[in-house]
Amino acid sequence: MFDWNDLKYFLAVARDGTTLRAAKTLKVSQSTAARRIAALEKAIGVKLFDKRQSGYVPTEAGFALIKTAEEVETAASVFRAAASAHKRGLTGTIRFTCSEVAVSALFMGALREFRDAYPSLRLELITTDRRLDLAAGEADVAFRAGTPPTEPELVGRRIAVDTWSVYCTRSYAEKHGAPKTPEDLAHHAFFTLHDEFPRLPMIEWIARHVPESAIVMRQNTIGGLFGSLRSGLGVTVMSDFLASSDTNLVRCFTPEVAVHSEIWLITHERLRTAPRVRALMDFLADYLVKGRHIGAAAGG
Repeated sequence: MFDWNDLKYFLAVARDGTTLRAAKTLKVSQSTAARRIAALEKAIGVKLFDKRQSGYVPTEAGFALIKTAEEVETAASVFRAAASAHKRGLTGTIRFTCSEVAVSALFMGALREFRDAYPSLRLELITTDRRLDLAAGEADVAFRAGTPPTEPELVGRRIAVDTWSVYCTRSYAEKHGAPKTPEDLAHHAFFTLHDEFPRLPMIEWIARHVPESAIVMRQNTIGGLFGSLRSGLGVTVMSDFLASSDTNLVRCFTPEVAVHSEIWLITHERLRTAPRVRALMDFLADYLVKGRHIGAAAGG
């Protein structure tokens, strides 16, 4: 049986051409490199190199075995990375919940980059407009927009204080003009949410400033509202944080008495020190704070 460790000497000599250069690469003596090659050849009963004045040249068998040895090298590297991840606690599954519109507009690029950065972690994405019960274990990390979390067992990080402004698409503005004041909204096709969203400040602002005659449609989700806005259907009030993901949207004006909401990444206090949870929350917070989501929905 051969020593698996000798494969690194085989690959080093095959790549560097001499035991001297291979020894320097591996930070061992030349005699050690030569001895390990000889030991490997003896163990497998195959001559791997022809020794010439110019150096070590792989035999036909040696050439044939290089690819297999490289596959072993790659597997060993993956094993080391996985072992390191286990040591640091960066393994297992994280259940992340947010609304469907947040996934498409904000998080697709982030989740792809997170997967590249932490290949040993598995994500379970739960898209819903319902606020899942983190205390009951329905999810590990949640993205929430609106009012701050009030449950005492929830902890997290406030990403931003979001302002809501009046928006339309560029094509709508070219065809109908863009409203510049609340009074202008009476002359535009306006759409909004059903009154079942009383906790959103925008609903109260719309009730005070948009006449019922201007409202052409009511919807039951922020995702539907955002989709209608992007389609050019008309004008609505939308989160600046969300709207920044689409460069085709035009900010018409921001109310003088600003409509605010808060954006949070939250988890349960029992998970606050879990390495996998900290990794996801820190990564998403960095992604959003640095504005890497901007333009994502428009391919920017």
